[in-house]
Amino acid sequence: MGFNGKSLIIIGAILFIFQIANFFSIDVITPELERAQILAAIASLIIILIGFLFKQFEPLAGKKADLKGENNFSFDKNIPDEVVDELAWGSESILTSTAAAAILIHNDGVNVLIRGITSSNQFKPGETCQRSIKEMKLISLANTKFYPGRDEFNNFSPDIPSILIVPINNKAFVLIGGWSTKCFTKSDEKWINNWARKLNNIFLKNNI
Repeated sequence: MGFNGKSLIIIGAILFIFQIANFFSIDVITPELERAQILAAIASLIIILIGFLFKQFEPLAGKKADLKGENNFSFDKNIPDEVVDELAWGSESILTSTAAAAILIHNDGVNVLIRGITSSNQFKPGETCQRSIKEMKLISLANTKFYPGRDEFNNFSPDIPSILIVPINNKAFVLIGGWSTKCFTKSDEKWINNWARKLNNIFLKNNI
């Protein structure tokens, strides 16, 4: 059983039931025993309360989508080997350590890397991607179903449930699609944002 809100509620309930059963099985009840029983009951209820709080703040990720597309891996042959190695490492890390299904890195009108379940069509950034690099701000679309501009990403990965757009600089960004809605955590966003900053330094070093 994983450590989550539901498991805490179950553990707390079991402990509460045990202490009640223990209370009724005792022949002689002393003041010390009464205090111990009250403390045990309070402890069990606190565990149950913590479990409910855990459940309240657990991310409500949606069901994994059946994405349409090919499992691609392509990159711009004109970029230096040092950059290719970094892009390959970073994209692999994102796809294996987060809920990402697809990743694309765009730089100055060129898709320098495409990896994961993506469309075979040529992706061109639209209003949302442009806004991300203009404001130098990460944009998270937790549920693209309700986003009016979702058609912008049809040529990235059709019907992708969630999107992260992470700016690298004022002409480049990382585009990531998730397997389900609300699947990216704040920790995911933070380390991908830090990787984007590293990419900016590498791009500057290699005049990309």
